[in-house]
Amino acid sequence: MNTLKSQNLTDTVKQYMQNKEREIVDLACKLISAQTENPPGNEILAVPVVKDFFRSLNIPYKTFEKVKDRTNILGYIGQGSPTLLVACHLDVVPAGDDWKRNPFEAWIENGRIYGRGSSDNKGQMAAMMAVARFLKENESKLKGQLILAGVADEERGSSLGLEYLLSECGVTADYAIIPDVAHNMNMIDVTEKGALFLEIISHGKQAHGSRPEGGINAIWNMITLLERIKQLKFRCTTHPLHTPPTLNLGSIHSGTAPNIVPALCKAQLDIRYLPEDSSENVLNDINTIMKEVEAREPAARFDIRIISNQLPSCVPINNPLVAVISKHTQSILGIQPQPKGMSGATVTKQLIQKGITAVGFGPGDESEAHATNESICIQELVDFAKIMALISFDLLS
Repeated sequence: MNTLKSQNLTDTVKQYMQNKEREIVDLACKLISAQTENPPGNEILAVPVVKDFFRSLNIPYKTFEKVKDRTNILGYIGQGSPTLLVACHLDVVPAGDDWKRNPFEAWIENGRIYGRGSSDNKGQMAAMMAVARFLKENESKLKGQLILAGVADEERGSSLGLEYLLSECGVTADYAIIPDVAHNMNMIDVTEKGALFLEIISHGKQAHGSRPEGGINAIWNMITLLERIKQLKFRCTTHPLHTPPTLNLGSIHSGTAPNIVPALCKAQLDIRYLPEDSSENVLNDINTIMKEVEAREPAARFDIRIISNQLPSCVPINNPLVAVISKHTQSILGIQPQPKGMSGATVTKQLIQKGITAVGFGPGDESEAHATNESICIQELVDFAKIMALISFDLLS
């Protein structure tokens, strides 16, 4: 596109999406009203909102279920290549307590949509549906294809969602953008730490609490071990795009009564390590610590179990998606989002592992996801729709 045509398109998209604000809000509210807390998921409750929208515009779509009612829906605009996949998730975390209103009856206040999933990730899906409308109305100008996906199970690992779609359903793309990183469109997620979740088990011997010498207290031994693990030295501690690696003690479970020596104690750890490190290094170092504690405390005995091991991921910061996202964010918001690393995990990991160039980019405040009274700025959703329409048209036309 020459400069004049590009500017004309930008102006057209700005006006178009501003006029679609009411539609974006209405779609977001309908999606929020579908109670898709994961567990159990039941994404099938949100799918009719997307399906009816696709049908109204004659957008071809497919649904996929690995497990009944854990539905994924994909709509297709355009044909040919390249293909751009934008995946938003239809599941949400449990609502929790202390909401001002019903978390599944969205409300508008001070220019924001409130409700569970407004920021993570149903608001983004609503904005992308407006983008789908724009591209469908201009489909004859496209040489490539947009795949808009409303996926299941993102909040619990994606084994029934994007991972299933990529591994078992033949879904693929040249590029993918995952609008699930918040940061108010100020960052582009190009690399993510590895996420290693572990359960450590301390074995003891049950006895009467008045005669603890007759037993082996699994909790005391666990405390000794955890104090050592707390001092774990990561082999790689710096990265130009990441904060340092982290170790979090997430839960401890043990004991039944104060007058019983506990025979079992379980602790769960969340370890985020840098791309240049490896889960093997972390596991080897923790196993070494366990053996050292067992050698010093002959009654101590530990086991370790991997709950989840999501590998680090990264794409080059000079990939085409970074350039096109930066270009159109600048034209709409007057800012250039910066390539950065994420400590949290998104489904870009699964996409990159399949050879798809994938980044994270999207609206929303970092503090809103999973929070009580979750909300997102309406104008931010509209601006996101403007940017994504320009990105899609740029890549696919």
